[in-house]
Amino acid sequence: MTFSLALRNRPEISAATRRRLQRLARLRGYQPDPTIAKLMQHLRLSSQARGQANICGLIEAGGSDDGGRHEFAIRVQSGLKKRAESLGFAFSTMELPAEAHRAGLQRVLRSRGVEGVVILPMPRQRDLSALLDWEYYSVVSVTSSVTAPRVHTVTPNHFDNIIRACRRLTEEGYRRIGLAISRDWDERVRHRWAGGVAWQNAFGRTESVPPFLGAGVGPRLADPGFAAWLDSHRPDVILVEEIDATLLNRALAAVAGRRRPAVFALDWPSARATRGMDQRPEEIGSVAIEILAGMVSRGERGIPERPLSIMVDGEWVSSLR
Repeated sequence: MTFSLALRNRPEISAATRRRLQRLARLRGYQPDPTIAKLMQHLRLSSQARGQANICGLIEAGGSDDGGRHEFAIRVQSGLKKRAESLGFAFSTMELPAEAHRAGLQRVLRSRGVEGVVILPMPRQRDLSALLDWEYYSVVSVTSSVTAPRVHTVTPNHFDNIIRACRRLTEEGYRRIGLAISRDWDERVRHRWAGGVAWQNAFGRTESVPPFLGAGVGPRLADPGFAAWLDSHRPDVILVEEIDATLLNRALAAVAGRRRPAVFALDWPSARATRGMDQRPEEIGSVAIEILAGMVSRGERGIPERPLSIMVDGEWVSSLR
């Protein structure tokens, strides 16, 4: 049993013992049998109580008030749950506790037999290093808002998505493509949206329009400077993720009818646009579970030495079709 726990990197035995036995396994050329590993994983899952949560999604308290991202998070969670259950795992969610109650979260997860943790989308950047003793869990994140710890992530392919959107818009005859998001959100997506528009301006045979980067926090644009940017640069189409309805309506109303730009969503569906990029949140959740299930089966726990980033391509959609 000790050798089995060591090979699965389980924290029930000391780190020194794990390292010693793993070293001996390498010296003797031990290779696990994937068929036996699959059978043992099946037996472990089958022995769990029906209501027990094997994989837990961590969400921020009050995250449901995060404007348009609420729908994105719901769809990600739907993909997580559906794929987890199809692989034989129970799936549940828990809200992040206040700092004073973090020890309670660890106790609850351990008591429920949770082996895998998914960090769900969050409205603001967070350092979760002290949240848990991460060596007990296999971890995957579906948000770029977590600054630490660095774990495997599954996120939208922001750069390719915006390049695909620009290509579609140029095919429809648009020549002045403007991007309007908050500076905070541009940083969280690692400047991939602004970078995509910059590439389009340089090589896409369209007229250059500098992006508008608002001063707010989170994906929802509510910066009053948006109207002045719109009047100054006169894009014929605007790409937005989520924007305050009153701000958008007032800014558009101040523009003469023939110069009024079209609005397309980078996170479709949107009440502000009729077309845009569906970032396929359900697929993001499904891919995250597939990665996490493999990690649980192989005993890969704790913070990885080389975190991987997996990006899921979006799809251009139209409510007019």
